[in-house]
Amino acid sequence: MDWKDVAGAVTKSAPILGTILGGPVGGAIGGVISLLGSAFGLTPAETTPERINDLLKYDSTAAIKLAEIESTHKIRLQELLLDQSRLDLEREKAEFADMASARAREVEVVKTTGSLDINLYVLAWTVVAGFFALIYVLTFQELPSLNVGPVNQLYGVMGTGFGVVLSYFFGSSRGSMQKSAMLDNRAAQAASTAATAATEATIAVIAAERKP
Repeated sequence: MDWKDVAGAVTKSAPILGTILGGPVGGAIGGVISLLGSAFGLTPAETTPERINDLLKYDSTAAIKLAEIESTHKIRLQELLLDQSRLDLEREKAEFADMASARAREVEVVKTTGSLDINLYVLAWTVVAGFFALIYVLTFQELPSLNVGPVNQLYGVMGTGFGVVLSYFFGSSRGSMQKSAMLDNRAAQAASTAATAATEATIAVIAAERKP
């Protein structure tokens, strides 16, 4: 079990916490895990997805504690969410730039040599053939117990490679641009919400100081 498996249950009581837990592993999720551990009185070693999942199932006060965390640390959580959005955006931009660079290289090879880079197509077809061969093996062949782990790992690698091949030959630049725009909007929304929360907190502090 990992934190993404717990995110759905957490989201029911604390949407921002759940969103961060369901995102990529990084500094943002580390901050949320620390808050969860403090709220439930757990040490860092005890704050695991399995332990939090058990608490959500069997501790009747867990939902209240999650809501309190989100309410108390709203500004900080919005900052973490913004950081996560930035990381998502940078990763998508890097993937898009890498894909564009590879396609530009192919164009230059054709211009220079007058023919396609055969190595590219050989590698692509090798990955595709290997991926479907592994599907056949895993579906119709009984593997020795010692080989199950390595074969599953190889399947994961080949599955990733198969996705890269599809993205390279059939991926849409427009789609990548739309995804980047979506992440930009998400980051802007997170920043706006964080600013609003900060303003509300400041107003509350001023109001409290003016009370006799």
